[in-house]
Amino acid sequence: MKFTLSFWLLLSYSFSQDIFVQEEEKNLYRSAVEYSFDEVLDNGAYTFILEKINGIINIIGHAGSGTHLIIDNSVHAFNNKSAISKLKDSQINVYHDENEKTIRIKKIADKYDRKIVSKIDLHLPINSNIRGEIKNSDLSISKLRGTIAIKSESTDSKLANLSGNINFNTKGGNISANELSGSVQLNVISGDIDMFDCNSNTITNIENGNIIINGVRGKLISNTTLGETLISNFEGELCEVNINVGGLKITNCKSDLAVKIDIGNIDINDLHGSMTIFTGKGQINLNNIIGNVNCNTNFGNVTGTNLFGRVNANSELGDIVINKGYNSFLTDHSIDLITKRGSISIRLPSDLPYNINSQCHNLETKNAINSEIPLEEEFLAGKVIALGKIKEGTINCNLSSHYGPISIYTN
Repeated sequence: MKFTLSFWLLLSYSFSQDIFVQEEEKNLYRSAVEYSFDEVLDNGAYTFILEKINGIINIIGHAGSGTHLIIDNSVHAFNNKSAISKLKDSQINVYHDENEKTIRIKKIADKYDRKIVSKIDLHLPINSNIRGEIKNSDLSISKLRGTIAIKSESTDSKLANLSGNINFNTKGGNISANELSGSVQLNVISGDIDMFDCNSNTITNIENGNIIINGVRGKLISNTTLGETLISNFEGELCEVNINVGGLKITNCKSDLAVKIDIGNIDINDLHGSMTIFTGKGQINLNNIIGNVNCNTNFGNVTGTNLFGRVNANSELGDIVINKGYNSFLTDHSIDLITKRGSISIRLPSDLPYNINSQCHNLETKNAINSEIPLEEEFLAGKVIALGKIKEGTINCNLSSHYGPISIYTN
């Protein structure tokens, strides 16, 4: 049954209706109600409040004024009377406050949630605000400009073509975000985040889930308690990633990078920017980095290929293998490699004027330091020191290993 509700009612009022059902098939009944609010302007003044509703929820913005709401319920029941009784006990009420510029959609009880499937379609002006709580739903919000603040539970959500201040929280559900702009914060417990083609300052917080970010511009701060993080085609001022347990993979990004991981590997390929990265326990693999590198691991190897800027690498327990590249647009090509228990292998551009200072601790053999560049070696108690230059030797190259050899090659 359809209801069209007019503007001449009181300034603050609720809408109730008789419930009529139609039998769709055996033990399945359907009841639908429709609301229209022509007075809702497309000026950002109105806020739509969702209170503990659930179902298949589709919220979409449109150009111009006016709001249209359809609530379509399907209920499992033995007969018509039972279906009406269940719908009355789980009715979704609508309240309109013209003074506060709010439309509130509220479910009065959840007693028969397992028996009733609600499909809610809300069409509203593009310039509108949404806040509230949703549970046990499939949610889609698209084509809006305004403030969006949602808390959800056991809900998979799709956010598309939204602009403004967006704060979305979910427990037990996934978030797919596409074409968001403005200020965005996504918080997930036990679920995944898939974010792509956005232009926003973004904060993601995820506990027990994976995050995929592709084609995002702006500033990014990503925090993960347990899960994998994959970032590709990111461009912005800063990309900051913090992970307790989980790996990080970054591909084809233009941004400065700051990473801190307690346990997990770091793989970075094709980065245009400087980085400061750390993992307490894990491998670090770098390839094609146009910018300065500062990386540390307590337990794991460091491997770098085509590192075109300054390279500082430190491993408490692990080997370091670096292939240094040269880019004329970068001015700092200094190298500082330290491993407390492991070996070092480095390949240097032969036309850069390096001043090499290599020290191999706890090894006193002639094979402790092997170099294609002529070096003067000195054997001391507990260590071997080898010094040398390429051309004028104006760029520092400091190498220090403990309990492992040092190998120096040229490109």
